[in-house]
Amino acid sequence: MKRIVSLLLCGAMLTLTVPSQGITAASIAVGEPNPSTTSSSKAGQEPTTAALETVIKAVKAKIEIPKEYSSFDYYYSSYSAYGDANWQLVWRNPTTDAGIQINSDEKGHINFFRKYDYNAKVSAMPMYLKKELKAKADEFLKKIEPLVFSKLSYVDATFAGVYNGYYTYEYQRMENGVAFPDNTVSVSVDSATAEVVGASINWLYDEKVPDGKTSITEEEAAKLIGKNVKMELVYLTDYYHIYTDSFRGETTGKKAFLAYQPSNSYIAIDAKTGEVYLNRSEWVTTDRNGATEEAATADASGAKADGGAYQLTEQEIAKLTELKQLITKEKAIDAVVENDALFIDKNISSYSAYLNKSQDSKGNDLYVWNIELRDPREVSEKDTDNYRAYASAQVNAKTGKIIGFYASVNNYYDEKNQKWNTVKIKYDEKEAQDILERFLKRQLYDRFQNTKLSEQTNDYIAYYKNETPVYGGYNYQYNRVNEGVMYPYNGIYGSVDGVTGKIYSYRSTWDDTIQFESPKGAITPEKAFDYYIQKDDFHLVYEINEVNSYNPDKVNNEKYTDFSDAYSVEREIRLVYRTDINPIYISPFTGEQLNYNGEVYKESKPYAYKDVADTAANKEILLLSDMNIGFEGEYFYPDKAITVGEITTLLEKIGYGYYDGSNQNENSSLITKEQMAAMFIKKLGFEKVASIKGIYSTGYADQDKIDPSYIGAIALAKGMELIGADQNNNFNPKNNVTRAEAVHFILQYIKVQNNGIYY
Repeated sequence: MKRIVSLLLCGAMLTLTVPSQGITAASIAVGEPNPSTTSSSKAGQEPTTAALETVIKAVKAKIEIPKEYSSFDYYYSSYSAYGDANWQLVWRNPTTDAGIQINSDEKGHINFFRKYDYNAKVSAMPMYLKKELKAKADEFLKKIEPLVFSKLSYVDATFAGVYNGYYTYEYQRMENGVAFPDNTVSVSVDSATAEVVGASINWLYDEKVPDGKTSITEEEAAKLIGKNVKMELVYLTDYYHIYTDSFRGETTGKKAFLAYQPSNSYIAIDAKTGEVYLNRSEWVTTDRNGATEEAATADASGAKADGGAYQLTEQEIAKLTELKQLITKEKAIDAVVENDALFIDKNISSYSAYLNKSQDSKGNDLYVWNIELRDPREVSEKDTDNYRAYASAQVNAKTGKIIGFYASVNNYYDEKNQKWNTVKIKYDEKEAQDILERFLKRQLYDRFQNTKLSEQTNDYIAYYKNETPVYGGYNYQYNRVNEGVMYPYNGIYGSVDGVTGKIYSYRSTWDDTIQFESPKGAITPEKAFDYYIQKDDFHLVYEINEVNSYNPDKVNNEKYTDFSDAYSVEREIRLVYRTDINPIYISPFTGEQLNYNGEVYKESKPYAYKDVADTAANKEILLLSDMNIGFEGEYFYPDKAITVGEITTLLEKIGYGYYDGSNQNENSSLITKEQMAAMFIKKLGFEKVASIKGIYSTGYADQDKIDPSYIGAIALAKGMELIGADQNNNFNPKNNVTRAEAVHFILQYIKVQNNGIYY
């Protein structure tokens, strides 16, 4: 198992009352500080008065802290391989739930800012357009990090949603006219108050940036990528729509669609040397505990996750054994412990089992014996060996086949003498694979025949030889295939111990209801790559490469082990041609880019309309567009009558829509003002209140034209200022609502929905 050693955290926390104009060293004494210590802390070093004062002064020179934020806390993270020491400074108003948090490195570079007030009411409705507040974000960045701001390129802004109410402006670093997407900045501005409420700066300050000159062309880079990337034809399933259709009460079936995807999730070409990079990080990390601790996998034979599984009583089991011809608990346990292929620790002697009933993927009853195997010996302080073995298994109660198994594997590290015990690895990867496949043919012959080995990896570390890990276990992943094409959602997984030659993990995931698209007529992988590499996101960029190193000889063996000296990371910036194409899927029939649902990918663009000028009169439509809500197409058609389905879609995009069982045929119907009032009142939960007869009067001049069944809803809508009358006090109940009117009414609805008194 690989382990990455994280940074050390000093547990010091300070709570003070400080004057807003500054802070003195005397008022922030921490432990016994060393006045001579500079702010460049190293691993394990305690924070000092001088260092804290330096950071506070640097931060407060950039961001004003109001006087009422008089309570002060700090948290300190010391230097680690991941980066320099970091200060988290928090000022709070002691009488409210308001505060300001600022994170900074020791040089005073701010990397995080947040201003919050948990008691403040979040405005669901923007008062400003995105373009009107960008200057606020720019000014804030220019003030706190002018050097960073000078190297930024604006990317886009998004609305956080009606429950947060702010715009987030995104930027990325540019060097020598080339994008540096690994370094990004974001600033959040309240869309109602125009106040900056958050910022995040991800920046590498000290590494040298190479010049932007290239030695190879983009075409040459594309050819190199083509030689090192293979387009693989795979099956994918749109599980999202399967779930949402099920939620709506619709059954569309599970369909697997075909797509080409690149064999490498990452590939880049050095723009100066032409070197091919297949990763951006080199890891040399270890884990002395060897054994992997993973949760036992429940039945993966194709049982539904929501198949109504429940545990049966002893009496129910007895009857089922008679009627359903199920094997007994004892036979199920024997099927596991007497199977020579499985790893069962010699100290395991405690067995327990219970029977579950669920359904398989075809909807048939599935009975499974769930078995737990344990080493029952108690652990005492005198024991030099405190390892206690554990195993679990799932057995098909009708066939007796083992459908899942997991066993813990002890490591070979001698805790007492602090050294690794050498052990003989008797089986290599190929021999272990043969052992697993013989087992799979006995247990899951039909399924195994329809799989293909997709990945083989090393698992746990048995010991070290000359600081090089020697692995004792191997993992194998077999993916399901249909007509020779992989379906990665289904398959068989197994792990084999190289020391004993026994299987210590095994499970299967399979769905027999999948409908597979035929691969007949698919284009070649080479043709698919031509389509793939022509997409817009193949470009020249700067990127960060990390070289990680770990030296176990530098680990101290004190009571509290410090790994910091043993682990280090070096970061380098390199200029590369890279494929950031997303989504990565190409249709094997048309060459078009596909999304994760198997549909032709369409880049999401801001809503903009040729018939909506940027004027004050159209501000509500523009606000809705800034909230990423609107109609598809180049035209808005403000005076066009809106349909029930269009209003429902808008409300769903806002986050207030839900499926209520309405007749789908009504979606194409136009909606009148009185119907819209009733729709809003229903969504607010006041349908029954509105239906009370004889107590409502709207006060509108044309109340006699209102359908009596809508009087209550319209009266409530008037009181809530949802929908009003014209200048002549006429409600015009039978008028069809136009798109422009609908936007106004929906924005009013958002205001009401966000006001708690109406819940």
